[in-house]
Amino acid sequence: MTAAPDAPTGPPPGTLPAPAAERGRLAVAAVVVLVVVLLGALALRTTPLGAVLDAGGCTVLAGERDVRPPEVVRDAAAQVHEVVGAGTATVTTTCRLVDLAAPTGLGAPDPAADPAAWEVGVDAEVGGIDALPAAAEAVLGAVTAGPGAWRLDVHDAARTLAVGLAPGDDADLAVDALAVRRVPGVDEVWFGPEAGRVVVAGGEAVADALAAVAGRELPVTTVEAFDHWLEVTQVHPGAWPDAEAVALAVDVAAWEGVWRVVLSGGEPASPDLTVAADDDAHRSHVASRLASVLRTGPPLGYHVRTDAGTVDGVLAGLDAAGADAPDAGAADASGEAPPAGVPACTGDGLRLEVAAVDAALGARFLVLRATWTGAAPCVLSGVPTLAFTRQSGTRTPDLTQLPDLVAPDVPPEVVLEPGAAALAQVRWRAMSTSQDPDVAVGVTVRAVADGPAVDLVPPVTLDVLAGGTVEVGPWRFDEGLLDADG
Repeated sequence: MTAAPDAPTGPPPGTLPAPAAERGRLAVAAVVVLVVVLLGALALRTTPLGAVLDAGGCTVLAGERDVRPPEVVRDAAAQVHEVVGAGTATVTTTCRLVDLAAPTGLGAPDPAADPAAWEVGVDAEVGGIDALPAAAEAVLGAVTAGPGAWRLDVHDAARTLAVGLAPGDDADLAVDALAVRRVPGVDEVWFGPEAGRVVVAGGEAVADALAAVAGRELPVTTVEAFDHWLEVTQVHPGAWPDAEAVALAVDVAAWEGVWRVVLSGGEPASPDLTVAADDDAHRSHVASRLASVLRTGPPLGYHVRTDAGTVDGVLAGLDAAGADAPDAGAADASGEAPPAGVPACTGDGLRLEVAAVDAALGARFLVLRATWTGAAPCVLSGVPTLAFTRQSGTRTPDLTQLPDLVAPDVPPEVVLEPGAAALAQVRWRAMSTSQDPDVAVGVTVRAVADGPAVDLVPPVTLDVLAGGTVEVGPWRFDEGLLDADG
């Protein structure tokens, strides 16, 4: 067979002639260059100009303005890098344009050209807390004239210790901050020229932190215990609320239904306690417990809050009561003093019984009645003492009994004629029986201090459980404790 003439050779399928391929490569290269240029332009718009033009100076923060700090500002930032960054600390500086206004017209001066329009920020990081005072001293020594303002921050790598400084300060603030940070139980410390914050591990560490801050020339400080959402804060530098108020705040922070506690004060300001409760029922319960607290220090105002409202009160304290404290001849809650010569009711002359048991909105109520069986009038006063017996036949253990009084009230003195009766209300929050089903089936009542203990059986079981708290009101005439048919 005769071979056919060679056919014209061409590029393999899917390829272009050499000139076309070259044009294609050039086109791709052009696109790549264009993309790089666009990205570079975008980077210049979004990346501070100083970081590109002067890596040894400062990062520029100028909003949408494409400006560079004046030379004196850049030199000031570079001075900090040179002095502080030479082994003392790792330093980052920023140059922030405070006045972002653009020139108002053609030929108008640019506010960015004025060094006073710029703030130099210094962030100096040390490896450990012990190096912080030396770094603070180095930063303060590197500050020069030029920028309109300085912002000076020194901290450790974990930011558990930090100070904010101002030009002209000394390093004493950093020294004091380090001393406070070293106190056992203190987790974080921050101090600035005008305020400070100390974070402790728990409520038990609050008192030690307050003692560490006391006596130092520090700004108004707040001590926080995050695990209890507790804050103790000064009103004036150097003065804390009294130790009794602090102990109360720590205690209240652990109460059921409380999610935040703030105690403020310090002479000459009076202590003030604000308590945030979970709901209205807990608000009433917490306010009642606070009202029953006996205080010996200066008056302490308290506010128990929920979204629905606030219960306010004052713990006047025994010292504040002074000569105004009621004596044996004082009038009762009705405003009338008992007749002179009327003897106190004796326990063996009082007939005790359970008058009512009720429940409402998560609260439980037990009303006791004491009827005078004597032949002549007597005066009944005070709060009965109780003990509860469980289904297992044992006493309810670890039960806290609080007087249900609003300080500085005292129990009224009730004059009982023969056959007359007084009532006392016991209340508590509903307790869960799922983990402790051993409910109370009996209550033992001692009506007066020297009287006999009388065992009573309520008509229903009571969810008064081990470790619970009951609030017991004083003996008084019926003031709506019983329904009309009670």
